[in-house]
Amino acid sequence: MASNVKLINIIFDLICFILVLVVFIVIKILLYGTAEGLYPYKREFMCGDTSIHQPVKEETIGYDVIDPLSFVIPIVVIMIVEACNNMTRSDENQVEEEKESYGPITLKPWIASMISLMVVFTFGGFVIGILTDLSKMTVGRLRPSFLTVCQANVTQADCQGYVTKDVCTGDPYDVKMARMSFPSGHASMSMYGMLFLAFYIQSAVRAETKLLKPLLQMVAVSLSLFAGLSRLAGNFHFLNDIVAGFILGAIIAWLIAFKVLKLFAIRIRKPKVYTFLPQQRPTSITGD
Repeated sequence: MASNVKLINIIFDLICFILVLVVFIVIKILLYGTAEGLYPYKREFMCGDTSIHQPVKEETIGYDVIDPLSFVIPIVVIMIVEACNNMTRSDENQVEEEKESYGPITLKPWIASMISLMVVFTFGGFVIGILTDLSKMTVGRLRPSFLTVCQANVTQADCQGYVTKDVCTGDPYDVKMARMSFPSGHASMSMYGMLFLAFYIQSAVRAETKLLKPLLQMVAVSLSLFAGLSRLAGNFHFLNDIVAGFILGAIIAWLIAFKVLKLFAIRIRKPKVYTFLPQQRPTSITGD
């Protein structure tokens, strides 16, 4: 009966996961897959505004780097640490833990916990992606290189003073991308992944040294800071776009680590179990 209840709860969790995944994919396709589709708010501008007339520079860190940094590295670290912790527990206890049943599926507790960690972490990544893209669409802030990409004809009467019409002659897709400066996706995604990794390292890595964990955590967060600030040097974002991205990523990382997975509390009480998979209530023992 207990295994059936667990299975039902897991099915509901998977439905939520798939729902968020579908929304994430649909937004990505409609927002980034075409010059039309979902379009950010068309913010008005001044053709003489030098703050949005910066040159377009080559991208130093693209999403081909951000995605592995934000997702692949944390997942690989989780797999390695969980496997090492399991081997350590096995050596200490000399007793193999009983497998847990989830309907027709039977898993070792540490494998179930590891899967739980990775699924919830990935779920949070989809959430941060959705929030970032919806914010970009809603705000429609112009990038520092907007006028360079827009290629507005400043001699036209429509480009004199405060522009409320579409006077851009540049590539329509590039113009669309140039209207999505706030917040920085590089900053929000990288901060989410690296800060969550720092929280996880603090809760799960067993080290006798005092400086190993702080070093790993500082490296992780520094990678996020470098990835986000690189967008400032490339004229892709303003500083407050990047700061907002860092804050958004940090908030979601904190919520996932402390409020959903409850990493530190569960590690103290019962290291092998996480909240994504339902926990059995402990039975009371009476007598000697």
